[in-house]
Amino acid sequence: MLKKLLKHEWVETWKIPTFMLVALLVITVLAGLGFSAPIWESEMTGLTILMILLWLVYYFALIAVSIGITIYLAYRFYKSMFTDEGYLTHTLPVTARQLLVSKILPMCAWSALASLAIILSVFIFGAMAYMFLEPSANVSLAEFVQELQRAMKEVFGLEGGTNFVISLIALMVVGVFSGTLTVTGSITIGQLVGKHKILGSIGAYFAIMIVMQTLSMMVMFPSMFRMTFTAEDNVFVVMAPMYYGISIISLIIAVLLYILSEFIVKRKLNLD
Repeated sequence: MLKKLLKHEWVETWKIPTFMLVALLVITVLAGLGFSAPIWESEMTGLTILMILLWLVYYFALIAVSIGITIYLAYRFYKSMFTDEGYLTHTLPVTARQLLVSKILPMCAWSALASLAIILSVFIFGAMAYMFLEPSANVSLAEFVQELQRAMKEVFGLEGGTNFVISLIALMVVGVFSGTLTVTGSITIGQLVGKHKILGSIGAYFAIMIVMQTLSMMVMFPSMFRMTFTAEDNVFVVMAPMYYGISIISLIIAVLLYILSEFIVKRKLNLD
């Protein structure tokens, strides 16, 4: 039954996020092509302003994709779980765990896809800027990728470089789950606040974020102290433990939020 629920949820949610990601790709290419426009030698002020506006659109598109997909999926979760549509959802012959997992996993998948799309977008934009702004170097995309690979090998070869990259990847992976569960957990907790469920969800979200930020700062402080008051100047060596610590905190909070959400859906569900 869980597979059917996952398939249904994916079919119901894929259109809008896909549109956003495709739109980001199109805007990325257009913004990158702006570097090939003859604005640097041109005296046409209007062309320069147009290019700057295009780059601003690209910048806001990066933000809009991440926030937009999150808001859309949060609304979808709220609507299907805690509104009139929720009455039908909770009549299905499934457990609270199956129901939550069928909602959370697609949200995590879209969050991961959005993150990868943003990384790819920045890579494409940077590659196009480099190729168009360095015509004398006559650099192709393949050569740009090779240069990037050489740079990564140098990072892995430095002291703490490999550990830093692993900690960064761990932080990103955990962030996908913790970010999703922060949203779903906040919405679920908000349903306990009588007739002000949306305000309750917003309040719960900010409360959770304050707790996470406070704990993260406690983890970051030793690393910041080490960089400021010791002779350690290797950023990789200092940052890796901090990223691991933040990842562990985020993962613990995500697990606790899931347990609480399942308890509320199973025992404290209020659709009034």
